[in-house]
Order: sequence, then C-alpha cells, then structure tokens
Amino acid sequence: MTRSCRLWIALALAVTPSLPVAAQDFFSGLTSNINIEGTETTFDPGTGIASATGDVYIRYGDTEIEAGRADYNANTGDVKAHENVTVWKGGQTYKSDSIIYNIKTGELTGDSIRSSLPRGSGTLLYSTERFETETKFIERIDGEDTLITTHDIANPNYRIKAKSMTIYPDDRIVMRKVTVYAGKTPVFWFPYISQPLDDEVGYSFTPGWSSNWGLFLLNQYGVIHGDHTLAKYKLDLRSSRGFAGGVEFISMRHRWNQQNFGKLNLYYAHDSDPTLTRTGGVREADMSPDRYRVNFQHRIYVPGPEESTWYLDFDINKISDVHFYEDFFFQEFRSNREPDNQVSFVHMDDRYTARLMAKFDLNDFYRTETRLPELAFDFTRHPIFNSGVFYQGNTLAGIYHENYSQPELQLTRDLIKSGEAYLTQAQVDPISGLPVDNSPSNQAAYRRVLGLDPNYLVGSDQVNQALQILRSKLQEPGFNRVHSYHEFLYPTKVFGWLNVVPRIGGGLTYYDDLQGGTRVDPSSSMTKGIFAAGMDVSFKLSKNWDEVQSDRFGLDGIRHVIQPYINYSYVNADVPDGFPAIDRLVPTTRPRSLDVPFYSAIDDLRSWNIARIGMRNTLQTRRDYQSFQNGNFREATQSNATQTYTWAGLNTYVDVFFEDPEFNRNVSNLYNELFWRPVPWFNLWADAQLPIDNSDANFTEVNHGITWLPMKTISITLGHQYIQDHPLFQNSSLFFSRFYARLNENWGFSMNHIYEAADSTLEYQSYSLHRDMSSWTAAIGAMIRDNRNGVSDYGLLFSLTLKAFPQVSIPLDMDPNPTGRGGRF
Repeated sequence: MTRSCRLWIALALAVTPSLPVAAQDFFSGLTSNINIEGTETTFDPGTGIASATGDVYIRYGDTEIEAGRADYNANTGDVKAHENVTVWKGGQTYKSDSIIYNIKTGELTGDSIRSSLPRGSGTLLYSTERFETETKFIERIDGEDTLITTHDIANPNYRIKAKSMTIYPDDRIVMRKVTVYAGKTPVFWFPYISQPLDDEVGYSFTPGWSSNWGLFLLNQYGVIHGDHTLAKYKLDLRSSRGFAGGVEFISMRHRWNQQNFGKLNLYYAHDSDPTLTRTGGVREADMSPDRYRVNFQHRIYVPGPEESTWYLDFDINKISDVHFYEDFFFQEFRSNREPDNQVSFVHMDDRYTARLMAKFDLNDFYRTETRLPELAFDFTRHPIFNSGVFYQGNTLAGIYHENYSQPELQLTRDLIKSGEAYLTQAQVDPISGLPVDNSPSNQAAYRRVLGLDPNYLVGSDQVNQALQILRSKLQEPGFNRVHSYHEFLYPTKVFGWLNVVPRIGGGLTYYDDLQGGTRVDPSSSMTKGIFAAGMDVSFKLSKNWDEVQSDRFGLDGIRHVIQPYINYSYVNADVPDGFPAIDRLVPTTRPRSLDVPFYSAIDDLRSWNIARIGMRNTLQTRRDYQSFQNGNFREATQSNATQTYTWAGLNTYVDVFFEDPEFNRNVSNLYNELFWRPVPWFNLWADAQLPIDNSDANFTEVNHGITWLPMKTISITLGHQYIQDHPLFQNSSLFFSRFYARLNENWGFSMNHIYEAADSTLEYQSYSLHRDMSSWTAAIGAMIRDNRNGVSDYGLLFSLTLKAFPQVSIPLDMDPNPTGRGGRF
C-alpha cells in the first residue's frame, strides 16, 4: 500500500531551521533509527509529540509496529499505539487494541494482549488482560488474568486460566491460582505452577511390550520445586520384572551444564526375575532381586559465586549389580556402562589448572583404578616474558591401585585351578613312560591369555606359560607415582612464509612400592627418564575465486587453502617388560598423539621416533552463519555478519616410523579425513585409512556417511563402517540408516536399520508411525534386535503425548539411539 504522507523524524532538523529552542532540543535528542509512517502525520514542537493515523507503520531497531493510529512522545520515549495493533519484537508477535512501547527502555505494556512462545516442537499460545515486560531484552513478561493453550483453533479443547503469570523466555513460566479446563469444563485447580518451557513437566506415560520387560507401563510426573529444581517422579510396571520407581532431581539453574551440575537420580526395582536377559544368556542364579542406582553429579563453587575459579566436583555412582544398566537403562549401558566415582577440588587459572582428586571403588563388580589421592598441575602453553619462547607441561603425584572386578578374579582363579588340574593329571604313555601332551578343554581361554592364533592347539607348555601370567594377575597392580614433564617451544617464521616450531622437553617418572606385573627385576621402586624433541613445520598457499557464486551449493566466492605439514617427534623413555601399568594404552584404530604433554598413558610412554607427514586442503566461502557441534548451524553475530566459512576439507597424512613404540612398522596406514558441509541440510563425511605396508599391524578402515534433507518433509542418514585385517578388532562391514518422512500435516513415519554384512545379520530394525492429533501426538513403534545366538530382542510400544510436552515419545532404554550415529530415534 502506498502511504500518502510520511513523517521521517530523522530528517526533521534539515527542514525546520527556525523552530523554537525547545523544538531544537527535541530533535537533537532523536536518533536516526526511528521511522513513523501513516496516511496523515503531524508533529507538535511544543509538546514533542508526533502523531500518525491511518495505516500506521513504526520502526525502531528490531521493533516494528502496525496500528490504526499512534503517538510518539520524544520526552518520555513512549509510543502509544491503538486500533488493531501488531508489534514484532525479538522474534515474537504481540497483538492488542492498545500497546505502549518505550524506545528508551524497551518496555512493552498493554491490555488484552495475545502472543505465543515456542515450546519444544510446539507453540504455547496465550492471551493476558494486563501485559508488561521489564527490559528491551524481554527477559521477563508479567501478565494478569491469562489464558494458555497449545491448541491453535478458535475453541481449543483444553486451556489453562491463571490469575497471574510470569514468563521467563527460554526458561520457564510461573502461574498462580490456576484452573485447567477441558473445553469449557474446569477439571483441576492449582494454587501455583512453575513449568520449564522445554522440559518434561506434568504427567506422561508410555505403554508397550519388549521381550526382556514383557508388557510395560512407564509413568512419569514432572514438577518444579521452588524456582529451580525439576523433579521427575517415576513409577514403572514391567510384567516380567515387577514394579520399580524413583525420582530424578535436576537443578534448572545449571541446565547448560547438567553433566557436572545439580543431578541426583534415585531408582529402585524389586526384580521378580533378575536372571532374565535380553540376549538369552545365562546368569548366576543367586542374583539379588533388590536392584537400584544412586547417581549424584554436582559442582560447588568456593567460596560461593559461580565466577569463582575454585570449585568442588562430585561424580558419585552406586549401582546394585553389573547388569542393572543393561536391564533397565540400556542407553546408559551403551554410553557409560562402568561409571567412575570421584571427588575433585579444582583451581582454574589462565596459565594452569590444579586438581586434587580422590577416585575410589564403590562397585566391586567393575575393574576400577583408584587414586587416593592424586594431585595434578597442568600448565597451558604460555609465553615466557617477551623471549618468544613458550612453555607447557604437567606434574602429578598420587597413590594408585587397580582393583580387578570380583567376577574377573573368580574366572582367573577357576582358570588357574583348571590348568593346574590338567598338568597334574597328564596321562603317561605305558610303553615309553613319557607324559602324553593332551590339550586342555578350555582352549579358547588359554589362547586369549597368550594372545595366540584362534586355531593354535594349546598343550602343556602353553598352559605353564599361561599359568605364570594368570598368577601374576591375582596380584593387582599398584604403586606410588610422581610424574613431571616440561617442554619449551619457539614458534618462528622463516623466509616470511614457513612456520617452524621446534620443541624440546624432559621429565622424570618415579615409582615406589610397586606391586603386580611380571617384571624380572623384583625391586619395589623405579625411575623412568624422559627426553623429547621435535619440530612442527608448515606453510599455506591460497587462491581466491570471487566470481564463483551458487545459491544451491551455498557459495559466495571460494578460496582454496593448501597446508603441507610435518610433525617430527623423538622420545626416549624406557619401560621394562611386564611393568604393572595403570595409565596405559587401550586398543584403537586411530593414530596416537605425538605430543608428550597430551599423552595420557603415562605408564605406557616409551621410546619412539616418528615423522607425521601430511597436507590439509580446505575450501572456504563467505557466510552469514557458521557451523558448530557436528554440522549444526547458528546465525552469525550482527557485528560480523559476513565471515569465513569452511565449506569442505581433506586432511591426508601418514606416519613414518624410525622406531615404532607398539608394533614393528616402517610406515602407518595412509589416513584421509574428508568432510563436505555446503548447506545446513546436507552433510557428507568420510574417514579412511588404507595400508601401504605389509606389516601385520597395517589394516583397512573406511567410515563414511551422509545426512541429507532432499525436501522439507524428508530426512535421510546413510552410513557405512568397514574394518579389515586389524590385529585386535574383528572384521566388520556395518551399514546403518535413519529415515524420517512427514507424510502430510498429520502423519509421519520413521525407520532405522543396522546391517552387518560380514555375517549377513540385520542387527537392528525399528519402525514408528506418528499421528498429529491437534493438541496431542500419538506414536506406535516396533523394534527387533538380533543377538546372534538364536535369541532376538523384540519391542512394541505406544505413546500419547501432549504437544506442549513433546519429550517422551519412545523410551530410550528400549530404543537407545539405535544407530549410535548421531540424533535420536
């Protein structure tokens, strides 16, 4: 619509040079950001009031107002809008017949205002008779005589009426004197409700069936205690296991870091059949039916304020038995089946972190390392005065012990007993009089102890060797240890383009009261000297093509950056054979770190001489958003709306061994790490390592996948994980897929699959159908898990969830992110 007259406040000074002093003062106080338009506009210099009528449009910063008429008072900053008023501010829309907005404070007030808030995957609609915000950031909204619903029709089938309401956007809504209506009939009354906008509050239930639970009904009621404690009360019924229940407390003050802050989880189950397994395996018959968990994670700042650099961390996890997580919380069993127990006192500084930690054993059915206590100082890389030299290092001291699990110790004792019985009962040839070397019955166990080929035939000589190792395992590793390592670096640039960072370091590791292991030297103390030297060398070449433009592939110009690099590392640190290591290497397919300060396997730190040679290729473009957290996107800041975005990249490298600390290799696999994230709805990745040597330690591994939204209603993830000829891991060719389709406005369908091609096994499959029923969402799902032993795990469930509380749809303990490749089911 063309407006017949406009009042541009910012231009007023240019056209009114003869105004009185008061008017001149008024205009001098205006900013150039306010714009008032209307069919008819007037301005009174005496009162400082600008008025507009007829199709009024006002803009100030990120706030826009449309109304039938409006007045602006420059002295107070108030914009008073009337007649079919609509305000857009901070991504929210407010409608009323009368609204007052103050451009100086950002405060918004009005009567009979209608608006909405995003909540989870739905929208919370509300109308309030008296509306008020405190600041321009809308950190708090107050209302009186408020109606709330998520049912977006003229006559909602349910609504909540509150005498007063306070909304903290992105946090919670607080209501007093609350009546809940079904249609027009009141069904509940509450004096007070405090509810988060994105957490599970209120009642939810999930019925279903699974092969290890039988028929089940999972019930949860969430409620806010006080202003910041979310409590989730649970009462669960499983026909094959009986009743269970508990409560989970979560501090809402620390929602951004719930891994460390304010969580207490209590759960108890009186299991009617604790021997029941999802895989069909056999368990001990004397398992207690009383099964439980107690988990406590919290951080306390000392002396109190959260800005303090001193804090006390608690991570306590007491579990009834080794199978508890597997039977009741399978998601946690997959992600952290052996949780630690530790208390740490930490001090953070710009140059170092100091930590006093006690790590202890509360669950004797897990293998656990104890640190009672450990004092550690980690020094971050920082310059030494203005010398150009940088320093980094660490020092730690403690008393360490490794406690084997009770089941593991019992199996070791049984294997020793079996081996000794075999040796003493060896048959004698009646003719020669010599013992007959019959093989023991437990061939596989002795082969595992000795690291022999699966087809090797074990005899008495091998049993004797295995018994020596097994007897040493009955004496658990332990020692007192002091470790200190310090390193100096000198970053410099040669010829103006070649980056060179030489480094040299040294340290000592002292052990006392050594226990366990199979060392030849019986002494109880040992000192390991450490010397390290190395150099990082790299340079960059780049070329720009500004003319390359593509909306489809998200290109606004393109830059190609090439960075060849070499990281040479030499370490001299001898470790005797049979040393009782506690901080040791674990099997992995990834290359080890070549930087000693970041090498956590202190007891396995041994001599090496390695050069890592590689080249990075990156393609960059310009964007008004950037990627973070595995390919998700966020908007750029207004102060830097256009920024460099890494569109694609490839890192290719290889390790050349002059001395290999683990295997007898001359060269590692050839590593390639590729990613391509052109737009938010497409992500491709591929990590591969290919053998280029004939060593037994070389192998093939290829992991790649794609996430793609071909249209707004379909999401597809496809991936493949392949490994062949690894010395420690079995061959595998695993395919996985995730698919979701929104069939129409009311129906959706999803499915997940995991297929192991090495043995032609469909390990996992699940299917779910979703139905949008206005205020509610219904889902029915089924899953099958093949355990490869003739016993499969089955599940069937149904859920009915209020849209405003969309968190519970499929219980993660039954369907725990089945692909394990990002995202929930």
